[in-house]
Amino acid sequence: MPETVIKVAEHFWRIEESGVRMFLFEGKERAMLVDTGFGTLPLKEIVSGLTPLPVFVVNTHTDGDHTACNNDFDTLYMHPSEMDYYVWHGRKAGEREPKLMPLWEGDVIDLDYWKFEVLLTPGHTPGSIMLLEREKRMLVSGDTIQNGEIYMFGQGRNLPALMVTLEKLDRMKDDFDVIWPSHSDCPLTPDIIPGLIRGAQALAAGELTAQAPDRDMPCQKYRCDVAAFLYNDGK
Repeated sequence: MPETVIKVAEHFWRIEESGVRMFLFEGKERAMLVDTGFGTLPLKEIVSGLTPLPVFVVNTHTDGDHTACNNDFDTLYMHPSEMDYYVWHGRKAGEREPKLMPLWEGDVIDLDYWKFEVLLTPGHTPGSIMLLEREKRMLVSGDTIQNGEIYMFGQGRNLPALMVTLEKLDRMKDDFDVIWPSHSDCPLTPDIIPGLIRGAQALAAGELTAQAPDRDMPCQKYRCDVAAFLYNDGK
């Protein structure tokens, strides 16, 4: 098995790619792959080696580091607010086009062993979603909860919406014990959420110090106690 694959529990794997990760959850009759990465891994081959079941994809959002291998699978689920961006930016011309299906706030993805509730969590992108497994007390968080760099510049980023999302998650943090983010350290605990709220509030208030980003990007880097925001006043 590749070193990029870590078995977390029965019917649950994380797949590590440079700078991003995916998650595979197996049910009795089908399996769910959360995001498809940068495209540097033979993801379809890896997933087929883990489960013989048909696999559908759920995109937490449609930035390119989460969708590069989407076309290798038959069915994609995402929030409708992400679909236009994905159709124009995420699809690869000339390749097969999987079936696009909507996910809404409150939808439940039932995989027998797993029952994930869809949470709409805009801010990083308009249709960012998270997946909450209440019985197993875990949250698959995409990019919004992490201790690395949260991208808040470019198309679709919205700092006020992010702040509302973080406050919503703070009110729900008694519903989960473990957070599975797409980037940086993994797993995390809900203790990070209040720090992200304070950081986002300080960023909005102009209280964080601007630093040059580590790479050539049209933004500044603003570090708070628990993470960093890459931001340029929403432009």
